[in-house]
This record gives sequence, C-alpha cells and structure tokens, in this order.
Amino acid sequence: MYAMRDPARNFDDIGPLRHQLWQVGARVLSLSEGALADTPLSPASSSVLNAISAKPGISIAEMARWLPTTAQAISQIVARLERLGFVERRLGARGHGVALFLTPDGDRTREDANRRIGHLEARLAEALGHEDHASLLELLGRARMVVEHFEATAKPASRATASKHRT
Repeated sequence: MYAMRDPARNFDDIGPLRHQLWQVGARVLSLSEGALADTPLSPASSSVLNAISAKPGISIAEMARWLPTTAQAISQIVARLERLGFVERRLGARGHGVALFLTPDGDRTREDANRRIGHLEARLAEALGHEDHASLLELLGRARMVVEHFEATAKPASRATASKHRT
C-alpha cells in the first residue's frame, strides 16, 4: 500500500475533490501513454477503437455522447486511425451518415493496447490493494453518474461551458 503525501499547498480553494481527480487522472494518463509508447496509439485513440469495437457502425456524433470529448476531437482521432489503416468509414444505416468500423489491423492493435493498459491497471490494483481498488471503482462510477445527472440538468449556458472543458 502507498501512503498519501501531504500536498505542499492547500488546494481547498480550488476544491479538494477536483484537485485529487485531476492529479490522479493526469498521472494515470501519463502512465497509460507510457504503456502505449511503442504503439501508434494514444489513450484517447485506444478509447475510440474500443468504442467502435463495442458498437460497430457507430457514428462520430454518437461516440461523442459516450466518450468525454467533443465530436471534433473524435473526428481528428478517427481521421488519424483511418490513415493508419485501423478504421474505415462506410455509409451508415439506411444509406444515411457515416458509420465507423474496425479493420482487422485495427482490432489487433486495439487488443494489444487493451493488454498493455490491463497490465498497468493490474499494477495499480495491486498497489492499492484489491479491496480499495474495487471500492474506488465503485465510488468513481457513482460519482460519474452524479456528474452526468448534473450535466443533463444544467442550464444551457452551463452545458456549453462544460463541453468546452472536456478533454
């Protein structure tokens, strides 16, 4: 188990929850980037491949409702994945819109990325202890549902601001 260090600065003025989530999120993202360093993927592009795998034929707009990022960012990631030969665009259902599908290379690359990230997550679970890891996942899932509810019920101006701050 790792003991938490006392922060050198009191972050109560910016919100201790937000600060801790940002600190952990940024560090896990950095570790994820390291796990994928010798692949052509980033954590974000890996998430896009997983979304397409979970729902073949998904559109960019639908994916933007699933993932915590904008349709424009997803579009850029998809264009790069398409150039790499991992994703292909086809005509959507009933001949409307654009549907996204993984190529066989894209699926193999996705599986490799998931193995790499899985090893990282296993190390994190071991370091936290499996019981604390499970509790953390449960709490984060509940927190995500609360935040999604807040987003859904926010005033229109607040929603526009919130979507600009997605990464």
